[in-house]
This record gives sequence, C-alpha cells and structure tokens, in this order.
Amino acid sequence: MKKILVSILLAVVLSIFAVSVTGCHGCGETTAERSYDHSAQLKVNGSMMVDDWDMFWETDHPSRLTEFTVR
Repeated sequence: MKKILVSILLAVVLSIFAVSVTGCHGCGETTAERSYDHSAQLKVNGSMMVDDWDMFWETDHPSRLTEFTVR
C-alpha cells in the first residue's frame, strides 16, 4: 500500500513539473507568431517605461503657465 501511494505521489509531482516546464502558451504557435508576441510585448513595455518616466518628472499633464488652452 505504501509503495503504491509513493508511486502515485511521484507521478503527480512529475506531472506538475512537466506542465510547469513546458507550459501551455507555445503549443499552438508558430515561430513567427511567437516572435510577433515578443516584439509587441517589448513595444508595450517600452511605451509604459516612457509614461512612467514622464510621470516621474511630472510632464504627463498640461502646463498651467498660460491662460490659453494648449493642446
């Protein structure tokens, strides 16, 4: 009984390890699709970094130095 329980536990651990290593995201994608996903993510991260930099220097809102509407 103990041997069966240990083998079941080992099978579960190995299954969890296999799923975590391989993942499910890349199973149905081609190399071109994966490359596009990576480049799109880099573009989004770059624009978010610029937005964070502008917020840090407080240049993300219009200046109030003039009485006229500036767009």
